[in-house]
Amino acid sequence: MKRNIINIVCLLLVFGWQGCSSFLTVDIPDSLTKKEYWKSKDHAEAALIGVYTKLGENIQTFIYWGGLRSEIYALRSSNAALTQFINQDIRITNSLCNWANVYQGIYWANSFLKNVHLVLENDRSFTVSEMNEMLGQAYALRALNYFYLVRAFKEVPYQSEPYESDTQPPYAAAQPEEVVLDSIEADLTRALAMAPESFDRPDENVGYITKNAVRALWADVKLWRKKYQECIDLCEEVEKNYEGRMLEKDAWFSMFATGNSRESIFEYQYQDEGPVSPIGSLFYSTLASNRSAYYYNVRKVYPQSGQYESIDTLRPQRTVQYTSYSSASFYGVFKYLGISATDNQYVLRDETGRNKINFIFYRLREVLLMKAEALGALERYEDAVKPINKIREAVSLETVTPEEMGSGESFMDKIICEHRTELGYEGKDWFILVRIARNTGYVNLLIDRIGEHSSSSIKEQTLKAYLDNPEGWFLPYYDTEVQNNYWLEQKEFYKGKK
Repeated sequence: MKRNIINIVCLLLVFGWQGCSSFLTVDIPDSLTKKEYWKSKDHAEAALIGVYTKLGENIQTFIYWGGLRSEIYALRSSNAALTQFINQDIRITNSLCNWANVYQGIYWANSFLKNVHLVLENDRSFTVSEMNEMLGQAYALRALNYFYLVRAFKEVPYQSEPYESDTQPPYAAAQPEEVVLDSIEADLTRALAMAPESFDRPDENVGYITKNAVRALWADVKLWRKKYQECIDLCEEVEKNYEGRMLEKDAWFSMFATGNSRESIFEYQYQDEGPVSPIGSLFYSTLASNRSAYYYNVRKVYPQSGQYESIDTLRPQRTVQYTSYSSASFYGVFKYLGISATDNQYVLRDETGRNKINFIFYRLREVLLMKAEALGALERYEDAVKPINKIREAVSLETVTPEEMGSGESFMDKIICEHRTELGYEGKDWFILVRIARNTGYVNLLIDRIGEHSSSSIKEQTLKAYLDNPEGWFLPYYDTEVQNNYWLEQKEFYKGKK
């Protein structure tokens, strides 16, 4: 996605975003926003780019929220806030629970959605069609931000209006999960109707919201809500539109090494000029792979012979490799740190390369796995193996039968493993565990995995005890937010955990 840095700087100056203790404390006076900014098509484009840019600024947070508590992650160095996540013992003072920057992204979207129509009045070259396509993207981006929030916290404040004057209340109460999810689906209804089908340039098709990106996100929301048939219908729309675009075995690694693959649906792109990707530094200096836990999952999707090292070495070996940087050795997440893996010769990125790693929000294989999970939840096991085998065949892994996948808890255990093997370390590993445990009632698929395979130094029984209450699967409200927002009450499960 091309970033017009000059426009964004102007946007920041106009919007006047300031760091603040309360997520709703944003200084955007009415007169400045409406009378001095929304003058031209360039202003509208810059404002929308700002919404995308803010999404990019939160990618590291999204990885922490959506992945870190999964058993497949490990820490490279001591960090108290991160250690609490690994130990499943999160305190209300943990700064990683600060949602302020995510809400700023939402308010950028809110401001765009409320004010972009003013450009029509000031710039005759700006058409209704162009405005509607932009609106569709903004609705989807707002929905994506809220979906991360609701998966991480469950009940969260919901605001669809920008804070533009002192006459508006500066605080909001947390809304029930279902209320927020209903609002997300309402946004996605609008987004699907208005977002463009495609863009002229291939990189824009991946880097901006299209109808297929909306469908992938909406399928994820439907799966979270146990709306299985609706999830399947959306997945099949994407599958139909991406027919013939599955990468062959030898090209699989290019999804990460170069990015913008033909089966990518939506990813945040980093250019030679512009913001630095957080992915490289995150997995180079902060996070590592808990290889034994990752391979625990990998073994379950391989034949009973257990020869996972010699069959389909593609995904496991190119996802996790023993890595050496500056004399420091660790199990690195090679799908991010690597630039080449030809003939079993694994080449690492240099520092410049690590600064430009794209982050994939949705790709075709995740959509196929969502479809398989939904079909399994409906006990349609004969159908459920078809999308799984489509992925397996692409990487020359032998196919699986319904009998091998099993039913009920056995199927869900295996589908978690399929997710892990293909999608590990892409920031959704924890969300997948929570979704399946909540939707199916097979809570041990989460609790036992964490208790028995986590990189935590906490004893297994203690970890399992921390996870015994499903309220503990969601994050606490950051204590500073609770102190500043008199409408926001700390969750009962976390009261007193400072």
